[in-house]
Amino acid sequence: MGDRWYNQMYKLKRPEQKLSITQLKRKQKVAWTDELKQEVIDAYLAQDPTPETSMEIVKDIAKEFEQSANGVRMVLSRAEVYVKKAPASKSSGSTGGGRVSKAAAQEALVAALTDAGQEVDEDIVSKLTGKAAQYFTTVLNAVTG
Repeated sequence: MGDRWYNQMYKLKRPEQKLSITQLKRKQKVAWTDELKQEVIDAYLAQDPTPETSMEIVKDIAKEFEQSANGVRMVLSRAEVYVKKAPASKSSGSTGGGRVSKAAAQEALVAALTDAGQEVDEDIVSKLTGKAAQYFTTVLNAVTG
């Protein structure tokens, strides 16, 4: 925003004083110096971070040094000392080991049905989704295997 806007807003609040534009703007945080970066790194390493506690330690350090948590995390990451939290494992009810095409899943189901000695109705199998075919294949293999 321009100087005019800041001056108008300031005059509304304090018409008797006139300040420079730099005094009217919000207070900016101090830039990261090498000494500040080293202090943050030392404070982080002193608390012996683990993947479970790393985020809380970063938040505490950010408050202590009056910086943003993202800024602290960036400094620690660039110094290659930040301990990342392990990504959560996918816990959906998927039975397969990964992405498989619908046709491949249906073929596996047909093979499982024929191995179990059952008659295969291609009309029904062709209407199943890939995920459903994988599920039924897993169930059949568990029952017969």
